[in-house]
Amino acid sequence: MEDEDDSTLQFENGKVIAGSINNLIGHVSPTSEYYPTDDYLFAFLLSCRTFVDPVAVLKQVIERCQIADTNPGLPTTATVAPHLLLFAQQWIEQFPNDFKRSAMMEQLHVLLRYCQNLDAECVASCNKLIQMLDSRLKDIKEKKKIPKPETFKEINFVQDCSPDVVAAQLTHLELDYLGNISCDEMITMLGKDIPQNSSCSNVQKYVNWFNHLSLFVATQVLALDLGAARHLTMEYYMDVAVSCFAVGNFNSAMAVLAGLNQSSITRLHRLKERLDKSKVEHLANLERQMSPSENFKAYRTALRNAAERYTCVIPFFTLLVKDIHTTSEVKKTKIEGTDLINFEKCWEMSRHMQQFQQVQQGVCDLEIDLNVQGEILITKILSEDALSFRSYQIEEPVTDNDKKRFKTFLEKLPANTHAFE
Repeated sequence: MEDEDDSTLQFENGKVIAGSINNLIGHVSPTSEYYPTDDYLFAFLLSCRTFVDPVAVLKQVIERCQIADTNPGLPTTATVAPHLLLFAQQWIEQFPNDFKRSAMMEQLHVLLRYCQNLDAECVASCNKLIQMLDSRLKDIKEKKKIPKPETFKEINFVQDCSPDVVAAQLTHLELDYLGNISCDEMITMLGKDIPQNSSCSNVQKYVNWFNHLSLFVATQVLALDLGAARHLTMEYYMDVAVSCFAVGNFNSAMAVLAGLNQSSITRLHRLKERLDKSKVEHLANLERQMSPSENFKAYRTALRNAAERYTCVIPFFTLLVKDIHTTSEVKKTKIEGTDLINFEKCWEMSRHMQQFQQVQQGVCDLEIDLNVQGEILITKILSEDALSFRSYQIEEPVTDNDKKRFKTFLEKLPANTHAFE
């Protein structure tokens, strides 16, 4: 392993802002007399995967210690074992998914054997580290599945459950989905299409949850046969959206809004004419709060205010991802015209992820109702095409465009007849 001149590390106000890959790894590598700061360690381990394989990082950290151990001109490594074990511990705590790879486990065992050779008394610490890793990976595996009760009491939401209760259960579900997403998944997903079985599948599951909730709301409205029941259900979910916003659950608020704004619903003129005007105004105010105008200025203000008032705030996830992606695109990984890594980008990504972790650590003190959660999760929903077809059953097409679309849905009728199976 070749070392490079320290001048390739550039600092500003005491923080690394650029450097070669080797020297950035050198700056994160512990010695007997040096240990990286927590903020640099997190920023580096988080972002390094975008420009170097984490396996290569761990391998080089170990090699640096081994070279120092055999080079009399470098500081003694007689006491580097505690620092090296702490380094491994923090990596496991912050990014345990990295150690699902056999190559990472091989390097971890190399590190542990090396520490034991340096200090026979650290055997217990090494064993404890492996136990901690096993426990972390087990916790991740167990957290992945959102609990869905096999049986539950069927609920008529409008009659049996207040909008505030539904908003509370949606908040609990949001936290369950969010809690499964790791920071490294968020970074890995940037600029990628995420297949279901990828390491980013928890991100995709959360996106799917948003879509499920949107279609659930639209299905609840359109599946009803009586016009009076439809308009009461429509008003009910308008109240649910407002309640979600009121408790700081912006992701569910946006999903419910998306469901209510499905074209299959908005085209129903008789339904809209029967809606309570005050509820319509409340919903219009909510839509202004969530408006994308001026880069979601109103929403961002509401988000900051909610963060000061509540112990649990659920941001609009699509926008959060968009902000992270924008940072990734605007700030290039390498300094233009050089091979130096732009570590200012790493600091920015670290800031985003620390804010994301704060969201995940939110505590929702609203009462849990697993029966309501089960109804939302398990109730079968109509596809967008099936919703549109159902909409045309309720109100016949009037415009030429509507008639053309209706003809298309008639051709798809065999598929839509199985929507609830």
